[in-house]
Amino acid sequence: MQRPLDPEVYGALAVQVGFSPWLTVLSSLLIVSGSGQLAMVGLLPFGVGPVLAATTGLALRHLPMSMNLAGLIGFQPWWRRVQLAWVLVDESYGLTVAAAERGLPDLAAYKSASDLTLYSNWLVSTSIGAWLGTSLDPERFGLDVVIPLVFAGLAAALIKGWRRWSAAGLALLMTIGAVLWLPTAWQVTSAATAAALAVSLLPER
Repeated sequence: MQRPLDPEVYGALAVQVGFSPWLTVLSSLLIVSGSGQLAMVGLLPFGVGPVLAATTGLALRHLPMSMNLAGLIGFQPWWRRVQLAWVLVDESYGLTVAAAERGLPDLAAYKSASDLTLYSNWLVSTSIGAWLGTSLDPERFGLDVVIPLVFAGLAAALIKGWRRWSAAGLALLMTIGAVLWLPTAWQVTSAATAAALAVSLLPER
């Protein structure tokens, strides 16, 4: 799997809004939330309130994600559940769901391996971005579009069958509506939840 540039972008942006390089790396070590961290550095100049609202809205999407993974992976000891929950990001979620569809037998081990790879990459790449942050302009090099492209690529690989195409279409419509009428902090979660509920009402074929 190609290594996306989003951790370098986060590291560069965090330094540019006033984080020290070591604090930038520490945040990736403890928080492990790419979209949440990027929202944090993007909204930090506007105060704590917008940061809390945005990160809360983004974090709520982990509820349906974790419930879906729990059903796919099945029963695990408590310590394994804690370990699997520690790194719950869009990339590892998408990879694990795709592995389940391929019939991979040990999804817990697969997700653990994916988590370790993604987590290690995030830390190392955040460090690179943090140390280069004083001289790198993400918008100038077009790095600010990397994250949406990564998410779109993960989603495209999972769209199979009319129900999922319907979900993708509904999500697109809901996203447009959310961008037009909802606060930024709730756009992603609201659109995803509304699309999921709508698709759940569609009959199976």
